[in-house]
Amino acid sequence: MSQQGTAPQVSVVMPTYRRAQLLERAVESVLAQTFTDFELLIVDDNVDGHPQQLATSKVLQARFSDQRLRYIINQGEHGGSGARNAGIAEARGGYVAFLDDDEDWLPEKLAKQVTLLDQAPAEVGVVDCGFFDYKADGSVRQARPKMQGWILERLLSKTGGRAPKLSTMLCRREVFARVGVFDTTLPAREDYDLYLRISRHYQFVSLPEPLSNKRSDAGQRLTGNPENFVKGFEGVYQKILPELQRRPAIHAIYLLKHAEVLAKAGDKPQAWKKYHEAKRLRLFNPRLVTYGVKLLRS
Repeated sequence: MSQQGTAPQVSVVMPTYRRAQLLERAVESVLAQTFTDFELLIVDDNVDGHPQQLATSKVLQARFSDQRLRYIINQGEHGGSGARNAGIAEARGGYVAFLDDDEDWLPEKLAKQVTLLDQAPAEVGVVDCGFFDYKADGSVRQARPKMQGWILERLLSKTGGRAPKLSTMLCRREVFARVGVFDTTLPAREDYDLYLRISRHYQFVSLPEPLSNKRSDAGQRLTGNPENFVKGFEGVYQKILPELQRRPAIHAIYLLKHAEVLAKAGDKPQAWKKYHEAKRLRLFNPRLVTYGVKLLRS
């Protein structure tokens, strides 16, 4: 299931971990792309010989014979970030896309993004797109990207529209050489950390139409663990603190969101501490009322 020779234009990195059956749908959506000059790097985060690794390998061998597919065993179970980094290291394409094993793409996703990135100036590092969000109750929501251009300020405050999403992005591979890869020390929010680092050096452009699917039948996500999410939020906060300190208004917004995360995790004392830190930074912030009510109700 591997192919050597001429480098493809796009490398698709797909981490997987103990979800062999869901993986089939994701792989099928990549192989069904109307744009065909790609390689698909499936990075299995199970150790070699683990029953789940053997199950994944069996599914891939039984269902797929496409020579563009490369199966990589990421020894040691390094998590989603480590698996993605292993895929980036193996990527031969000039562009890199990511797809989680519990999501899938519409057929024209790569074709439309490649066309846009081919035509974009060098300072554009990422092309984003919208996605369909399939809920457990059967409803479907359309999420469309709104952050365009130099988006660092909007990312820091997480205001001004939906932030990028890994499964909806197409990146120049050179981006990772410049800003680095995923921070494996973060137990959550590692994608947000990457977007921030990219946004310091590159512009983002986007296609408004939904070209990816987020599914409600996904297994438990790492960020679904409140403790991990709190640790990830704090880890990113420490990394961007110098930038936030130069932007008191945005710093206050971040602290309020930090307070909400802590409250959801059950740490009300620390949540109120962050709330009052935000209040000291920006006393006349209308968000104080909204977030104060959220804390009282949590």
